Amino acid sequence: MTVSQVANKSLYFFLDFNTMDLFPYKYRPYQKEIVESIRNCLEKRKHLVLESGTGSGKTICALSAVLPFARDNEKKIVYATRTNAQQRQVILEFRAIKKSFPTETQGMLAVALQGRSHMCLLVRNNPSLEKGSADELARLCAQEKKKARRNEDGCEFFRNCIRNIEEIDKAIEWIKENLPLAEEVLKYCEERKICPYEISRNLVGDALMVVVPYIYVFDSTLRNLLLDWLGVSEEDVILIIDEAHNLPDYLRDLMSTYLSMYALNNCLNEVENHGDISILQGKLSIYEFVEKAKTTLEELRKEFLGELNDEEKDALLPPGSFIEELFEKIDVDTKEIDLVIDALIAYGEQVKRLKESEGKLPRSYIYRLGEFLSVWNTAHEDFYIRLIVDQTNGKNPRLELYCLDPSVGGEIIHRFYTSIHMSGTLSPLDEYKDSLGLPEDTDLISFPSPFQRKNRKVIYVGNVTTKYDELKQKHQLMDRIESYICSICNSFKRNTIVFFPSFELMNAFLDRKITEKISRKVYVEKREMKQSELMDIVRDFKSSKGSILFSVIGGRISEGMDFPAEELEIAIVVGIPYPKPTARQRGLQRYYQKKFGKGWEYTVKAPTARKLLQAIGRLIRSETDRGIAIILDRRAPRFRGYIRDLTLTRNPVHDIEKFFLS
Repeated sequence: MTVSQVANKSLYFFLDFNTMDLFPYKYRPYQKEIVESIRNCLEKRKHLVLESGTGSGKTICALSAVLPFARDNEKKIVYATRTNAQQRQVILEFRAIKKSFPTETQGMLAVALQGRSHMCLLVRNNPSLEKGSADELARLCAQEKKKARRNEDGCEFFRNCIRNIEEIDKAIEWIKENLPLAEEVLKYCEERKICPYEISRNLVGDALMVVVPYIYVFDSTLRNLLLDWLGVSEEDVILIIDEAHNLPDYLRDLMSTYLSMYALNNCLNEVENHGDISILQGKLSIYEFVEKAKTTLEELRKEFLGELNDEEKDALLPPGSFIEELFEKIDVDTKEIDLVIDALIAYGEQVKRLKESEGKLPRSYIYRLGEFLSVWNTAHEDFYIRLIVDQTNGKNPRLELYCLDPSVGGEIIHRFYTSIHMSGTLSPLDEYKDSLGLPEDTDLISFPSPFQRKNRKVIYVGNVTTKYDELKQKHQLMDRIESYICSICNSFKRNTIVFFPSFELMNAFLDRKITEKISRKVYVEKREMKQSELMDIVRDFKSSKGSILFSVIGGRISEGMDFPAEELEIAIVVGIPYPKPTARQRGLQRYYQKKFGKGWEYTVKAPTARKLLQAIGRLIRSETDRGIAIILDRRAPRFRGYIRDLTLTRNPVHDIEKFFLS
């Protein structure tokens, strides 16, 4: 269904509004139509891909449509979000519905779940556990619970749960009454020294809706746990995917794996700490095998990457690479690889059990090596490419098995009762549907922005670019871009975010002392920042009138944070955030060209447009917000199909001033 059809209200699916309406606010333009489109898909049990601009109220529209349907049809709702900020918004809107319709929503419960790494107090109080994987933390948790039940110490927070039933009952009652955010549950439980993960998990069975990170849906172990807690199978669950434009890349990453030199060094340390053993009937030891693996990795790096000078180097490996060279070195037939894998996994399992018994993170690098070899050796060449990658000038090269097709990880979506995929930036919608392998009869619906066009302006300059070859050769381009950034930042006492296409380019400007040339407070997002540190600088930026924030497009700030009213009025987009032309990117483009005949459109143009729109979308979150975006790149007109109000400027400071005076 096209934007024009929606705008003209020629929708073919208008439903009778006698259906219970749980919308707690006055409808803004197109919100009633969004609710109706979702209801229609629920009634017809069809999947829905829905695009509606940032700030248009997709979350509240989805909840008001799905909650009554799920209750009346004995379904459960799994609302999957990418970030904790998005999860927070879902719970806040659920509260608004409960407050406006106390009788109609009596007994309705929503629970916000995060991963153990966020909700486990044992992890929060022990830095050595912070980087544990979901599997490792689940295993440690199970062991600590066993100890607590046997009165052998174990986790003190779980121990308090089983010893103080009255406190647990109070916590459950408090959650049902207050519908707290995940961080509020965490604080409540921390004050009482009880386990927030256990409390939340026990409430899931009573919930009509559970709000979870993507991993709970697409990791099979966590999904099965979640379904057990809910007491249903996939076919009785309505799945909502928030910020769905992130899902294809998320699934590719989830289904990919890698092996680094750093990991192999950790394998050697593990063997030194826990003892070496012979494998393959005494032909060699595990230590010797790992040493040969290191040598093979280094030789592949030199062979395929030695002559490349890019900061981030990668190259496509032929089928059979690494395994064939490695097994030739150890003088063993590759047919015996399964015996090697079994030996590595068995050794790693023993290490895990030992660490588990000591209350340590049950991690084994030897186990991971065995798992990697198994997947590397069996992954289907139709869906995966094998790469050698080096971003460290030879210090830590890695092998990477990269999944080209997100539908490999997304096939689980077909099992759900239905799925609703929402974002402000999903166009072209057929690309999203094709990438995830959604059914042909999936409804694809795009709604125009509900906000007045006069409140947003997008301009671009025509005499600069961040095109790699030109930027590298013409130093005056950097000077000119810097001049634009500084003149805009120094001319207006309005909160401004400068979005760079990469941390590398941002750092290049920081090395030029650009912040010293700006007469206002400048906050800088850094790659290694923890979420809490990032939230601190964002909070300070929002509260400081006329401050500047340097960030990276496509990151945590441009794709998940709201800046209403005067918290953000100017967005400067430095360059066009095209993906780097790496071997991985070229492989992805070839795959989509072969499968859909649209390699460039699907893997370069559409993702770049989404990043631009996400950054620009931070400006307008309500009908009263006003903001202007400036794209510093002459290539901006290539995206007029996505940014219809794009205009050329020869004097950005003058045009910005004119916009705010109008």
